[in-house]
Amino acid sequence: MSADKMESVSLMIAVTVFTPKSGRPKRVVGPQALRSYVPMLDHSRGHAGGSRVLASQLTEEGIGRATSLCFSRDGCSKLVLGDASLSELEETRSIIKREQPNAQVEIVNLDISDEASVDAFYARAVDNFGRVDFAANIADYEHAVQPVTALDEDDYEKSYTVNLRGIFLCQRAALRQMLKQESLPGLGRGSIVNVGSLSSTSPLGGLTLYSATKGGVLGLTITDAFDYGAKAIRLNMVAPGHTINPTLESADDKYVSKTALKRHGDPKDVGNAVAWLSSPRASYVTGITLTVDGGLHLTTGPP
Repeated sequence: MSADKMESVSLMIAVTVFTPKSGRPKRVVGPQALRSYVPMLDHSRGHAGGSRVLASQLTEEGIGRATSLCFSRDGCSKLVLGDASLSELEETRSIIKREQPNAQVEIVNLDISDEASVDAFYARAVDNFGRVDFAANIADYEHAVQPVTALDEDDYEKSYTVNLRGIFLCQRAALRQMLKQESLPGLGRGSIVNVGSLSSTSPLGGLTLYSATKGGVLGLTITDAFDYGAKAIRLNMVAPGHTINPTLESADDKYVSKTALKRHGDPKDVGNAVAWLSSPRASYVTGITLTVDGGLHLTTGPP
């Protein structure tokens, strides 16, 4: 919502600003406070602009699709989307085009576990649009909830291949491209957001390999945030909690009871977090984990 539009809604905000000259705080109330002191709420500072390009994967259908929609709604007009399912890609493109007729959406058949496929995905983005401003790396494989003693090599291979190798290949390809790009005001050379999990930092019982590989995503994110900050490239991670998706249409109420907000997460909750971290509104944010779990992390243990 832009600052001008804010005047038409019933919204009042008080911002207290310390003014050293008088030694007394100054209170500014109402829409003027929003314009003066909270410019990040102005969408013109988001992804709008002809040069804004998103490269993202839909390997996690619910969050992947929601993320691409959040970017397009926030003004990102050029999107390159990859997935193993062309039908899912076509459906996502149709939804975006219905909402944003002028959006340019390229879809690419992608295997994130294959180096050549990932490199071709980024080459397609550059061939079509010249650069990649935002990379959203979304990949998720969750094995059955069971003790580590019951897991086998197949569980390990699938967890590692999708959750860690896939993110590594995508992050590396994005970095290689962004290092070649001109640094732009507010954008730098680019932003990378990886979608990890609450289990990246908190134990979730019975999900040993899932937690291990998602913890690896955190390591990839913070190390490269440190290494490439001086090159004007930001890296952050979003850690979703229990989020409803097409493979989890109804969820156990025990998760709801453990959250502070008493509801399940929606894919767009995660998508909005990814979009914000990617945008110039978060231009001084790098190397963080933004937890999007409705307060589930506040509990003492898994439900």
